[in-house]
Amino acid sequence: MLDQKFSRYEIREELGIGGMATVYRAYDPLFERDVALKILKRELLQDSQLKERFERETKIIARLEHSAIVPVHDVGYDNGQLFYVMRYMSGGSLSERIEGGLSLGEIAFIMIRMAAALDYAHGKGIVHRDLKPGNILFDENNNPYISDFGIAKVTESATKITSSGIIGTPRYMSPEQARGDAADGRSDQYSLAIILFEMLSGKSPFEATTPLAMAFKHATELPPSILKINPNLPEGIAAILEKALAKQPDDRYGTCVEFTNAFLEVFPEASSPEANFITPTPPRLRKNPEAATQLPLNPVPVPPPRSDSRVWMIGGFVTLALIVFGMWGYPRLTATTGVSTFTPEAATATLAVSTPTALPTETPAPTETIAATIPPVPVGIGDSDKIAVTANDDIYLMDIDGKNIKQLTNTNLPKFDLQWLPGGDELLYAEGRCVYRLNVSASQINPESIACFTDSKLDGFRVSPDGKNVAVSIEHRLIVMPFDLDLLKTSTSVFGLQSLKEACLDYAEVSVKGALWSANGVSLAILYQSVIGQRIGDTIRIMDVDLERCRDIDPLVIDDLPGKHFVPDGYKAYPILPAYSWDGNQQILFNTFKRNAGYGELYLYDIATASVRKLNPVNGVCCYRDSIFSPDGKYVLVFFQDENRGADSETQMYYLPVDQIGSTTFTPVKLPLRFFPNPRENIEVALRPAIP
Repeated sequence: MLDQKFSRYEIREELGIGGMATVYRAYDPLFERDVALKILKRELLQDSQLKERFERETKIIARLEHSAIVPVHDVGYDNGQLFYVMRYMSGGSLSERIEGGLSLGEIAFIMIRMAAALDYAHGKGIVHRDLKPGNILFDENNNPYISDFGIAKVTESATKITSSGIIGTPRYMSPEQARGDAADGRSDQYSLAIILFEMLSGKSPFEATTPLAMAFKHATELPPSILKINPNLPEGIAAILEKALAKQPDDRYGTCVEFTNAFLEVFPEASSPEANFITPTPPRLRKNPEAATQLPLNPVPVPPPRSDSRVWMIGGFVTLALIVFGMWGYPRLTATTGVSTFTPEAATATLAVSTPTALPTETPAPTETIAATIPPVPVGIGDSDKIAVTANDDIYLMDIDGKNIKQLTNTNLPKFDLQWLPGGDELLYAEGRCVYRLNVSASQINPESIACFTDSKLDGFRVSPDGKNVAVSIEHRLIVMPFDLDLLKTSTSVFGLQSLKEACLDYAEVSVKGALWSANGVSLAILYQSVIGQRIGDTIRIMDVDLERCRDIDPLVIDDLPGKHFVPDGYKAYPILPAYSWDGNQQILFNTFKRNAGYGELYLYDIATASVRKLNPVNGVCCYRDSIFSPDGKYVLVFFQDENRGADSETQMYYLPVDQIGSTTFTPVKLPLRFFPNPRENIEVALRPAIP
């Protein structure tokens, strides 16, 4: 098939043949790039229902957008065969790297990315079922990705013999898969634990000469202690692997990131990667969304030895024997030497704010930035010295140049209205229907719940700059009241807030989604929904509030935007404004909706002149979201995804001087690799005013 075309793809070389498909390196002339083309065997497609199911479910998998999952570019049917097209990974597979030996730092990096990707997919209802080193691929920059995501689930009906059909590779198969039972995300966790065992020791925990014998051992035998194979490893690792390799799913960790966190916590200090190398650590999930964040992380308990039943149902055993022999070509098992344990060089977090370099004569390529030797960022640039930002739905604290990153929460739940309280020692944020306060200067950082609205939908909670008042966006209305903790604790619903005699304003003229305060604390910029053309859309309204006579005098509307002033690109089709910021005076920063659940064109609006300017500060390229002004209004912090790179685009953070946008080229803030793993995440950010 070499030198032939399949659909529009030009076959260049064969990469591998499996039991279900053949993989080729191919060239895509439309996008002028190499791709991996996987063509399923004809004999698997005799069933028309299977063909329809494959097409439907593979398209669902193609919508998975995660920085550690190999993206699927195309799915189709050509010449009587189904195929799908993935990003071409030129760095080989984990199988090859295990043979060569891995450092603990490299293992930690692989585990962090794999765990985050698996839990992301599990949250979408997709279980891999065939996780193995051969399905973990590397790009040219040595970043690992999971491939063939969900295909085992999609093609299950093509290989099963009975209703308890089994699928997977026996060497990495979970006990429930071996028994033919239903598998959920904890099955992938078991496979990930087998892979970790191999990375740490160079050997599989189980050795067998036949597929049936291997599957039987997974279902019945306890794994050996890894310390007997590699005694140089930290002592606590054995207990963690024992838990992740438990025969019963309920005895394992709740999520893959919880398993990975436990593994990372037992690193000896001498062998542990530097903080910036492994930040952000995957957060642990919490079942109660209303409970306060729990910190610090608890040490991992050592589980007691378990005895597991070795009795199989005869029917399941016979099914296992038939299926495993029919579907698996058993690989040669080889043992390799133990892994090395040198300390990796830490990823540095230098540079990044907008010290400009001169523009070249030619317009630079949109996916590139010009590197330059930039001096250290002075503390207080833009009148700010700290950044609080969410990544993976948890809050991190860092210096203005991206250094000294510290994780503050570990709930893995979406946050909104992240803000600094006056004084600079406390953060305030909302999570679900509750509002929390966090003292970042305390020796033990324990979020304190200050308000919960148990029977009302909370959309926003913003404290005025002087800390005296709060604007609460709740049940599509805006209530302005004193920021009094005692009052808040006694009011758990919109009715309770309305009933307070201290409440200043109950504004329901429009459907309110959120609010921002002016610098002097007497005006508000609210985001509200209304009918725009034939759609429900977003508008920003600037209005003055008379806090002395607010019960008697309605707010004075100053401006609505975009309103009749202008129409942002794409606003007619999608009149959505995912994020906006106010300098507290005359400038509004906002972005439109174009891609990844909220990234779009970035605009700057001047209230005084009713004029607007499209910014798009990174080489004029879209797209941006969640951008904010610095405390002095002279800088903007923006989050950028290059739309020209499509699914390969990564989220980058820039800190830029407003007056130099359009005349210089900027360098992003240096952050750990894949610091923002979810390209669709709503990022919350707050800049702390510099403390003298």
